[in-house]
Amino acid sequence: MLPTSMSIFFKKAKKPLYIVIGLVIIVPLASYIYLSRGLPTVEEIQDMRMQIPMRVYTQDKKLIAVYGEKKRIPVTFEEIPENLKNAFIAAEDNRFYSHSGVDYFGLLRALKSFISTGKVTQGGSTITMQVARNFYLSREKKISRKLREILLAYKMERNLSKERIFELYMNKIYLGHRAYGVAAAAQVYYGKRLSELTLPQAAMIAGLPKAPSNYNPIANEKRALQRRDYVLRRMSENNFISQSQYVDAYISPVTARLRSANIELKAPYVSEMARVQMEERFGKQAYTLGYDVFTTINSKL
Repeated sequence: MLPTSMSIFFKKAKKPLYIVIGLVIIVPLASYIYLSRGLPTVEEIQDMRMQIPMRVYTQDKKLIAVYGEKKRIPVTFEEIPENLKNAFIAAEDNRFYSHSGVDYFGLLRALKSFISTGKVTQGGSTITMQVARNFYLSREKKISRKLREILLAYKMERNLSKERIFELYMNKIYLGHRAYGVAAAAQVYYGKRLSELTLPQAAMIAGLPKAPSNYNPIANEKRALQRRDYVLRRMSENNFISQSQYVDAYISPVTARLRSANIELKAPYVSEMARVQMEERFGKQAYTLGYDVFTTINSKL
């Protein structure tokens, strides 16, 4: 038997205790339900589609024209060179393969930076969170949006492999000058395929997601070089490259310059005929679904 005073205390405390327990359970549950509304289903996550421009070719596969607002050349995970993969991992999310979508160390660093400076200087977003934001969420800076981004990142990690998430990221990320994805950036800045990029060129491209305008080698070579060298240093610190590779890449000059699509045959009249027919057949989707259009033109003739 409890003493009378103790029994009275527990009776008085019982109601507030129930309220506290209820709040602890109900508030997070209600928040989860509210934030989960509108998030994509598992099927939608598996069926992510990107805006890919339409390309018009000759009969013998020579490129005549490219139509579309966004420059994008989709690539698979296997087609991305190791140096480029490592450069992005070092620059954006060096715990990508070990976390479950959210890097709490990164979020704590971002929070500490915000408290000390009063400014959002670090995002704390993992590669998975960036994919979630780029595909499905707005870029408004609200806590609710960040929480939805975290929920979606967890959902993606449960339903997609790390390789698939990384592949989506490398094809989706905006890298300046209308280039979306690493293959388009390699073409725009260096006129190269991914397999032809040098280490300093790969590091330069990996430095762009943080601020595609401020760190752009065309618009601001000095800041772009500083960012490239930071990426190289992070690669060295993570043992992705040797000391000699780091030094050789560090002293390399900036070789980026703006390049257009590698048009192999000039035939504007033919390409315009193809464009008109494609728009009549498929509407505006003709410019975003990645159609390859083959004409009867023979480039040798």
